[in-house]
Amino acid sequence: MIQHLYGALIDPAGFHHFLETLTLSIGGEAAELLVIRRTPLRVENVWYYGLSEELLQWYIGSDMIAVDIVINTAIRQAPGAFQTALTYVEETNPDEGSVRWEEEQGMLDAAWLVVESSADECVLLTIQRTVGQGAFQPHEIGALNRLAPYIRQAVGLNRQLASRSDASSSLAAVIDVLPDATLVLDSYSTVLHSNKAARALLDRERSLAIRDERLSFSETALQSAFFLASTQVVRASIGREGHYTETLFLKRAGRQPLIFVLRPIESSELLAGGALLTIYEPGHRQLPNAEQIAGYFELTVAESQVCEHLVAGMDLQAIADHLGRKISTVRYQLKQVFQKTACTRQGELVSSILAALLR
Repeated sequence: MIQHLYGALIDPAGFHHFLETLTLSIGGEAAELLVIRRTPLRVENVWYYGLSEELLQWYIGSDMIAVDIVINTAIRQAPGAFQTALTYVEETNPDEGSVRWEEEQGMLDAAWLVVESSADECVLLTIQRTVGQGAFQPHEIGALNRLAPYIRQAVGLNRQLASRSDASSSLAAVIDVLPDATLVLDSYSTVLHSNKAARALLDRERSLAIRDERLSFSETALQSAFFLASTQVVRASIGREGHYTETLFLKRAGRQPLIFVLRPIESSELLAGGALLTIYEPGHRQLPNAEQIAGYFELTVAESQVCEHLVAGMDLQAIADHLGRKISTVRYQLKQVFQKTACTRQGELVSSILAALLR
């Protein structure tokens, strides 16, 4: 039973096959797993077994949800254990249409479980029995309740997978029009989507690939640095850290290094946190020069020269050698830049310069 339940997460039919197994094992006639919108009251999604398409269309088209005793009772309750419908039917005065529908279907009882409940939606599982099958007995409800925690977890996982798919589709439409190689990482740092430019880059750069849905580098040190950076950026996206961006460089023999800029995607209805990774190729894009950097950030010529070479992927010693300065002088100039730009790390500084001046 549990195998069928979790199999629904990868089954194209969703929970339909699980509902069939569950219904037959408990001696029922039909079952539904419904996502119900509270206002206005309507069925948003349904998986089912034992019901015809015609019956479902009639139920929804006739707005039977408005008089369905089980649903109108369940949506007022918090998630809990399985219950039976007979007690509530006996304590209420069912609508004539509801009674006629139940009689026509030969339904007698229903076991139901509020799986999830929020201000906007209720997820409800119901299993119906006919007059011939009889009412649900206490020991049967007990058996169903042993499944309840697993059902609740599987439905939650299904919702997360659906959200991930929706987020991927929505973000894909945005990043596909970007000129630079861009990837969307989720809150686990796995790759949700890569645009055309990113796929082209991955095809021609042998030191870079996507393996098991994660970005993989041939350089072990860079792999470790990327893991730490992506972890920090993702934590920032879900409010665990302050605003955090990072920049890494992939050195290439005889060519300028690739620039990797990680920025947080704030947690929202679209995505539960993550990161936007942009890979800049200096050979394809002209990087900001010292004059542009000085004008935008109000830096001295000497300070902006340090920034220009940082953006190009040079470390401080290489910058000092290139400019003919002492390393202590370059460090002091960088400290001044940090004060003027409100940045605290080289990666953040490079990201800020690229965001402001790369066009």
